[in-house]
Amino acid sequence: MGIVIVAIISAVLAYFVYYANSIWKYFRTYEHAKKIPGPEIHPIFGNVPSLINSTTADLGGIFKNWAKNQREKGDQIMRMVLFGNMYVWPLNGKTVAKILDSTTELNKGDDYSFFDPWLGGGLLLENGGDRWRSHRKMLTPTFHFAKLEGYFEVFNTECQILIEQIEKFAESGESFNIFPFVKRCLLDIICGTAMGTKIDAQINHEHKYLHAVEGFNRMSVIYSFTPWVRHPLLFKLLGYQKQTEDYLTTMKGFTEKVIRERRAAHASGEIEINTSKRMMNFLDLLLSQEDSNNLSEEDIRQEVDTFMFAGHDTTTSASSFALWNIAHNSDVQQKIYEELVEVFGEDPRTDVTLENISKLGYLDKVLKESKRIIAPVPAVQRKLKNELEIDGYIIPRGSNITIAPIVLHNNADVFPNPDVFDPERFSPEEISKRHPYDFIPFSAGLRNCIGQKFAQLNEKVLICHILRNFEIEPTLKWNETIPCVEVVTKPSKGIPLKLRRR
Repeated sequence: MGIVIVAIISAVLAYFVYYANSIWKYFRTYEHAKKIPGPEIHPIFGNVPSLINSTTADLGGIFKNWAKNQREKGDQIMRMVLFGNMYVWPLNGKTVAKILDSTTELNKGDDYSFFDPWLGGGLLLENGGDRWRSHRKMLTPTFHFAKLEGYFEVFNTECQILIEQIEKFAESGESFNIFPFVKRCLLDIICGTAMGTKIDAQINHEHKYLHAVEGFNRMSVIYSFTPWVRHPLLFKLLGYQKQTEDYLTTMKGFTEKVIRERRAAHASGEIEINTSKRMMNFLDLLLSQEDSNNLSEEDIRQEVDTFMFAGHDTTTSASSFALWNIAHNSDVQQKIYEELVEVFGEDPRTDVTLENISKLGYLDKVLKESKRIIAPVPAVQRKLKNELEIDGYIIPRGSNITIAPIVLHNNADVFPNPDVFDPERFSPEEISKRHPYDFIPFSAGLRNCIGQKFAQLNEKVLICHILRNFEIEPTLKWNETIPCVEVVTKPSKGIPLKLRRR
């Protein structure tokens, strides 16, 4: 019996020794957090009790209200404490500039750890050191302006397929969810433009890669906001680890197959790699740089997966919510159509070109306002290597800075009546009144989105094709499908529309 008691005491002591650092971190974080504005925090549970029963559809409203309350008190930052970690949210362009303009604070935040087995090492998640800089420099030519023009053939071809896929709903007059149709179209576009391959996701509606990405994203939300799930043993016992591994196997397997087939096509002479970096697609550039940049198979896979995910998922969100906002604002839709007819004529089959898309000034304002009112990426994070002063407060090293378009774009001090859809907020006169970082749908600074021009052109071409062919009408009220705060914003009930042929 004595041996058993000694064993139990030893186990308990070992447990406390093992977790002593974590316990100390909890209380140290609490002491720092008390000095920074934010919602009331519990000394052990932080702000978790306020979020524990919330769905991703609830989170946007919670964060916006917290930010609104702090601004009304005169604060321009707020903090949250979750699971012993502090997250500091700058609340306007001036305060967020302290992190976006930094040339040293480039490391990604704690919440990205769940994505490491999939995207870790890629440009999106790699910390801002020499490896990140060299990869960013290597990949920049694939987004050069001259290269973007060459993508329009794929843009137009796949968007025409999308029109063929959805025109049956115009004929029947039935309501349908356009979100998955947009998602499949944009996956085909990213594969065709960046990988030089065609997978026909628009024809194969049960493509496993799409389901795996959606499942993995849902799992990341469960992991982030459910405290007990973070424990490795419980994560496994509840079946989440097996699900996550299955998703990873599908996603990685799909990308590895694309890379393998492209490499084989080069080796056989079926496809020749263009010698100009600016003329290569994304994957060809990586394959051509394997030796000179010491890229491993895993390096290439990570970068391809990063671009695949970021290139189709975020643009799906932006394009789908743009359609939702346009459908709910008939006057805006009519102005867009008149501009489209002026630029393209009345034949909806005319291809969209880089030259004529630059003439769509009103559409550009509409798409910006849509990203303001519903941010495709609700927030990104940085983890401080050193303490940082923001708005007179010292933020300790190791804290996470949350760069959150979801609250920056909802700032009534900058965007009066922020819940009203008004494209004229993006007239030159209005833009000149604001800080450049009050509107940052693609982030800003050194870690801005490398593919933002690609994404914007892709979205515009898709919207042009749909609105030149159809008048769109919503079949739910605007707030009946809610933007769900995940890694990429998703609609809670899809994007249900009716179509009428022009």
